[in-house]
Amino acid sequence: MGIMNLLTADLFLTTELTLKDYAVTGFFGIASFLLFIFLQLLGAKLFVKINESSLKGPRVFVLVLLVLGLAGAVFSCFTENSEASLVLGFTAGLLIWTALCDIPEQMHWISPLSRKAVLIFLPLILLWAAAILFLSDIPAAVFGATGYLLGVWGIQLARVRVISKWGPSSLAATILILLTAAIAGGALALGVVHGTIFSGIIGGVVFAIATWSALEIIWERGMAQRPWKNNQSKK
Repeated sequence: MGIMNLLTADLFLTTELTLKDYAVTGFFGIASFLLFIFLQLLGAKLFVKINESSLKGPRVFVLVLLVLGLAGAVFSCFTENSEASLVLGFTAGLLIWTALCDIPEQMHWISPLSRKAVLIFLPLILLWAAAILFLSDIPAAVFGATGYLLGVWGIQLARVRVISKWGPSSLAATILILLTAAIAGGALALGVVHGTIFSGIIGGVVFAIATWSALEIIWERGMAQRPWKNNQSKK
């Protein structure tokens, strides 16, 4: 099945869904959201311990995650259920992003959120969009993996560039908060409306990613006002 058919035609095949179907989908959406946040926090703590225990630990951790991500992406392409393949590809994209961008950025090996990164991101997102529109035989897993990578990268690039240029308290930052909140709510709503477990999972994960980004801007805004100095002045 072509990826465009999966994303468009199937969205309208929800007329026979019951309230129970929506409730189950919503449950998986919220559960995926909470699981994603938990895994992010757990992964961060695990990485800190690995980094403190050995100089080679981060490199081994990156290699393990990359192998798991790539193996998962390949395996997902052979899954017959298109939605399951999409979810597995999405998960593979998470592992690949962590291995190639998240950890290397923390270790200062690369800077995927720098100004130069925008010059790499823009052509890639255009190529990705063109491939989705004009190539009908792209496996759903490949779409899920690349979509996760480019989606997270784009959201984080937008946040970092807006904050660095206009500041976290600017009008641009406020608009970005509203946009990411709209993405979060829209993804969760679409996942529930579609009425499948897999759509609920994807909606929950996108909701988590966009919500996390919005909270990052809000946190930056609070820190920009230096609340610790306000507390000292009150004393």
